[in-house]
Amino acid sequence: MAESHKAQPQSRRDGPVYFWKPEQEHGYLGQWFRSPWTHEGDTYKTAEMWMMVGKARLFEDEDVAQEILAADNPRKQKALGRKVRDFDEKVWNKNRMRIVEEGNYYKFTISEGGGNLRAMLFATGERELVEASPMDRIWGVGFAEKNAGQNRARWGQNLLGKALMNVRARLREESAQKGKTEGGEEKKL
Repeated sequence: MAESHKAQPQSRRDGPVYFWKPEQEHGYLGQWFRSPWTHEGDTYKTAEMWMMVGKARLFEDEDVAQEILAADNPRKQKALGRKVRDFDEKVWNKNRMRIVEEGNYYKFTISEGGGNLRAMLFATGERELVEASPMDRIWGVGFAEKNAGQNRARWGQNLLGKALMNVRARLREESAQKGKTEGGEEKKL
């Protein structure tokens, strides 16, 4: 006898992983989560700081980049990022994913606690990562977690979620390659 399967709502274990503010569940995925790292002499306190410094440097505005590096608060970093001279949205749109993916790669590898953060990222499995910001339809979906599921057809771009899923895939691939090399499977004589 064939078993009938009814469509079940997604559980919290197989549905999307919603995140937004650092103090909320899965807040470590957000750009404002504090996880400092140093790269090429500059210390980045958050992935948001990396993004805003990257934006300033993309447009060769080192003065604003230095102001962002000196700012302790992600809200201030974001505000300074809006002051970048000679900003060109088309140029930014071509480069923003690369910049955000780079920053999150460092966040999950070389930041203080990077190993723990990476383990938590891997623990999300293959679940979709969704920035549930009700105020951001570019980096997030434009809905809070409680409303996101029933409004999926109206979601924004979720660029941050996509960037994080790309970073997760890259880190998994690197882990698999490292395991093969260390395990001797690909060692050459």
